[in-house]
Amino acid sequence: MTVKVAAGTGDAGTRLLAGASGVGFILAICGSNAMTPLLPGYMDRHGFGPAAAAVLFATYFVALIVILLISARGPLIRHTRKVLPIAFITAIVGDLVEIVGAWYPLVLFPGRLMTGASVALSTGAAAAMMVAAKGEKGRAFMATGSLIGAGTGLIAAILIAVYLPWQLVTVYAIHAVVMTICLGFLFAGLRAAPDLLAPGRDPVPTVGQEIADVPSAHTGDLDVVVEESRSRDPGAFLVGGLAWAIGALAVGAMPNAILATGISDSLLVAQCVGGACLIVSMLANFAGVGLRVITSLPSVAILLAVGWSIAIAGLAVGRLEVILLGTVIGGIGQAGGYRVALAYITVGLTPIQQGRVAATFSAFAYSGAGVMVVLDGIAGQLAGTIGGAVVIGVVYAVMSAIAIALVLRRARSTAMPAVARPADRETADTTS
Repeated sequence: MTVKVAAGTGDAGTRLLAGASGVGFILAICGSNAMTPLLPGYMDRHGFGPAAAAVLFATYFVALIVILLISARGPLIRHTRKVLPIAFITAIVGDLVEIVGAWYPLVLFPGRLMTGASVALSTGAAAAMMVAAKGEKGRAFMATGSLIGAGTGLIAAILIAVYLPWQLVTVYAIHAVVMTICLGFLFAGLRAAPDLLAPGRDPVPTVGQEIADVPSAHTGDLDVVVEESRSRDPGAFLVGGLAWAIGALAVGAMPNAILATGISDSLLVAQCVGGACLIVSMLANFAGVGLRVITSLPSVAILLAVGWSIAIAGLAVGRLEVILLGTVIGGIGQAGGYRVALAYITVGLTPIQQGRVAATFSAFAYSGAGVMVVLDGIAGQLAGTIGGAVVIGVVYAVMSAIAIALVLRRARSTAMPAVARPADRETADTTS
């Protein structure tokens, strides 16, 4: 049986609340990358080494993962209307704390924890709110919003850090202001749509009359046509982790490696070469490359492994153009990986179920990113910048191979006949 989620009423209040929730979620993701181009500055000003910088970057993932797991198992998602404002306020307070970190380095860590908490709280809550308001389109938005936030946040952070004064302060101040504005719209939306996801309300799936109502990755949409959710598919979870990890490595480790090895002494160049991964990932989603071309989990895993291997090879030979080629390929893989994997595990779920599964998936994806970044920092401290990068490159390739094996094994064990689309059935009826 094919299912679809009943959407919200579509009135002005619902649209306002959905818009504020979606934009706020994107802005929260943007804030997670505010620190990325500042890491070299913190290393110079506060004397952080590669391992310390990696731990600072990855501290964000600690609060993120813990809260996402709580959201997935506990009642947080059922209190979405209260959780979203708290998430936005946490982001604002985190920005203010990280401003103080320009002078007092130890407060950077709790500030980074608050940033992770804001993203975690908004992920599951925004997912539930968007599905309740927009139905399947809302579910599709969550993966897109994550990549848009990561890409635009990185671009904005780089430009602000390079071209505006008070490098370690300005980016946080701007983010706090826009989050405050969005918080105001959120409160207005909550007042204008008091019934949307009110306590005890969870729109249930309704039987779809036409299979065409269900999106399909093979027709260029986000989702994959399946007869039931694959929310326990380990291969899909691992591919999601690899997709997010390549972005974290590209923006959290590669620019520092480029500067440390002297391949370039320009912060702007180093950040753009590493950041190309997230930027291309975001653009690929707009262009549909990650969906229409890369629609299977094994192909995504291969593309991710190849992309990061090329980037590491470029670092080893000291060629920026080779690193850039690798991050671009990895970005295309990330565009397909995160979205297609999320589609496999959330298709046909109700808003509350969507929020919980999305929270679990995001926790696993961010865990992969955090672990890989910390391991890269430790390996770089022990084996040197290039040696550590090579070690992590090998680990990444091995994990990609494991992901492919899990996906193929699951596909063989749950093989099912293809579902014919309405147009195909009409053609068959005509010919018969």
